[in-house]
Order: sequence, then C-alpha cells, then structure tokens
Amino acid sequence: MDSLTPSDLFSPSKARQQRAQAQDWAQIDGWLSYKYAGRTIPSFERNEEALEVLRELSMANERADEERMVREKLEREALKELDEQTPTNEGDKRILDSITTNLTSEGNEAISALASTAVTLNTPSPNAETIAHTLIRHTSTAQTLTNQLAYIETLQRYLEKQHSLLRTQLTELTINPAFSTPSTLQRQTTEQVRQTKHLRTKVREHEDKLSALQIAQSRNNKGADVGSAEAIGEMLEQQKALDELKGGVEELEREVEEFAGLPADREAARKEVGKLEVELDGLRRRRDALFEGMFTR
Repeated sequence: MDSLTPSDLFSPSKARQQRAQAQDWAQIDGWLSYKYAGRTIPSFERNEEALEVLRELSMANERADEERMVREKLEREALKELDEQTPTNEGDKRILDSITTNLTSEGNEAISALASTAVTLNTPSPNAETIAHTLIRHTSTAQTLTNQLAYIETLQRYLEKQHSLLRTQLTELTINPAFSTPSTLQRQTTEQVRQTKHLRTKVREHEDKLSALQIAQSRNNKGADVGSAEAIGEMLEQQKALDELKGGVEELEREVEEFAGLPADREAARKEVGKLEVELDGLRRRRDALFEGMFTR
C-alpha cells in the first residue's frame, strides 16, 4: 500500500481514503494470519483490486463460519431434544424385553419386519391396516411414475430419431447441388420485371394514341380523309404494331408468372427452386423406371 504523500496532507478526502485502506489492509492481514495459522502468507500485489477481492472473500468466509456455527447449534439442540424425548420408563422397557425374550424366532422376525416397514413407509402407527393402505398408495404412485418414465423415454427416443433425420436432411440440403439456386436467377428476374414495366408503359402510350385517334375520327363528320386508303393503312399498321406489342407483353408476363410463387427472399427462393428440381428429378427417375419396366416385360 502506498504511504501518504505530501500532497495528501492538504487533501482531507485522500487522507481519509488512505486511512480507510490502511485499516482494511490491517483487517485483511489479521484474517490471513489467522487462516494460515503461523504458515507463510503467499506474496501478492497490494492494490485496490486485490483489496476489494480479499475484502469480499473475508466477508464470505465470515458468513460461512456464522452459518456453520448456527447449524451446529441447531444440531446440538435437536439432538438434545431427541434425547429428552427418549422414553425412560423402566416398566415399558421391562415389558418390551419380556415380549422380545418370549417371542419365537419367527415372531422376532415378524415384529422386526413390521417395525422396518413402518419406518420405511413413514407411517405414524404400526397398525397393519394403515401400513397396507400406505403400501398400496406407494405402489400406485411408483407404478404411475414408472409409466410416465417409460412414456418420456419413448418420447425421447422419438425426438432423437427425428433430430437425426432433420440433421441428415439439413446436410443434404447444404451439400446437394440440386438445391442450389442458379446464380443468374436474380438477374433474370430483375431484367424480366424491368422489361415488363417498360412494355406496360409502351402499351399505355399506344392505347392513349389510339384513343386520341379514334376521338379525332369521331369528330370528323366528313369522313373523307378518315376513310381514305392511306388513313386505313396507317390505322391497320398501328393496330398490327399494337397487337404485336400486346403479344410481347403477354409472353413476358407468362414468363414472370412462372416465378410468381417464389418467396421474395433470395435464399428462400433458391431453396424453393432446389426443392422443385428435386421433385422433377424424382419424377424423371420414376418415368425412366416405368419406361424400362415396359420393355423388361
């Protein structure tokens, strides 16, 4: 422990802290000397951390000593109380000795068995009927616990089997290339969605143009220019281009709908695609097996 410095003399708080630490170290040294009982105390660094640990250790040791003393006192008092409650009636003792002496060996064995059974079952009376009811109750409880234990063991084996099966399936999903999602899936989906949005925008633009043209034609009462061959040809070309554009949009929408059932998450989508590929492989193997079976017949 550091000694007081000249600057600490002008700081009452530091001086009080140093004195408190000195008292704590004195108590710790006394406690260690008592515990080691004349043996050499191991050397250690004297700092605040060590002081705090030793202080907590000494307090815990004191609490343990107090608890041990209380427990020993209770044990002594309980033993004394039991000794006081022990029957000292000499008449009862003589009667018991007389009965024990005059009993046959079978009788001694029977009375010893009755006493042992009453003590084991913790019955308040050695009455045969009371012991029988207690024994039946204990037997019923033991059988119930045995059945529950057997059920729990069966359930544990089932859970262990399912756990092993799930780990095997997880390993298969991890290492089997069939369950891996193609690296280009996200890029293809993004590109198809982008094209779909673009084509939908174009379709709306052409529909607006067609509507404007139809309105202009309806407002033209003369009908000479609208019914001309050039106007009709232009309208047919626009209608043909619009039909082709609609066909492209519908085709692209059908391609996008093939991925409509996939989750939005990339990893989840890969797992779903892998699962479908596994099912497809199973159907192919089944088809090949049926095809081979037709020829083997």
